[in-house]
Amino acid sequence: MITLYITRHGQTYWNVEKRLQGQGNSELTENGILGAEKLSDRFEDISIDCIISSPLRRTMHTSEIIRGKKDTPIYTDDGLMEIDIGDFSSKTLEEMKMANPQLVENILSDPYTNSYPNGENLTQFYNRCVDAIKRIATKYDGKTILVVSHGGVLKCIEHYIRNEMVPSNWAEEVVENCSLTKYEIDGNNIKEIFFNDIDHLTAVTI
Repeated sequence: MITLYITRHGQTYWNVEKRLQGQGNSELTENGILGAEKLSDRFEDISIDCIISSPLRRTMHTSEIIRGKKDTPIYTDDGLMEIDIGDFSSKTLEEMKMANPQLVENILSDPYTNSYPNGENLTQFYNRCVDAIKRIATKYDGKTILVVSHGGVLKCIEHYIRNEMVPSNWAEEVVENCSLTKYEIDGNNIKEIFFNDIDHLTAVTI
């Protein structure tokens, strides 16, 4: 059995500005760093064998903050990168519509077959994420690990585990930055322990 914790990277400047990040890089905000620090505190008494991160800068920075002073190894997996939105990286939805309104309409109405310019479609993205989580579950069987990834990736994993295809409006309902989800996977048996938990982010210190 593998015990799998999953989190989304800390808040970035492009998150605040409502810019689509894809595989582009935007730095963590002060709130993003604080969220990762609070998640690090939550893991203070939780033993994990390793952290597996998307190689993008915002997830690597989050992983390093969560690890803190521990010697937990951090590995990367390209399959955990956010959806590749190609030429639309760093653009707001309005900027995307101005650049190519018909393509944006096509993607919004059918993201499964319509790809971002020089990027992926939702089907390709979903399959990549599923392949990554299957690979991780096999390779790290018997371990307790933390995956640090992106909103879109976590949405795909969520629906795969629930035996569902990710919905077309997936981008509207992603988990919170630095929230925590926990699964226990034993072969084909998957148990969700908690999902999108943010207790560590909302706790008040007196």
